[in-house]
Amino acid sequence: MEQQVQRYVFGAAGAGFVLIWTTLGLRTAILAAVGALIATNYQRLIGIARGRRQRPARSLQRPAMRVRSLREESADALPMVPDEPSLIINASGF
Repeated sequence: MEQQVQRYVFGAAGAGFVLIWTTLGLRTAILAAVGALIATNYQRLIGIARGRRQRPARSLQRPAMRVRSLREESADALPMVPDEPSLIINASGF
């Protein structure tokens, strides 16, 4: 569904570009397309600009991973009977 909407939006943008190009000229059409791109992505562009200025230096060390041993897990933690009846396999059904 999202791809279909995206195709319609790109088609409308292309049609608008061609319409502006034929009526007002190539320079105006390019300026209108750049202006539309900036207007639709201004929040992302502001976030990128702020992120570059305020980003602290990252440490090179990875955080330590914590792992449980198999002995700590109980046998009752993972039941062998499925919750949904459609997942139960019967030999009598064959």
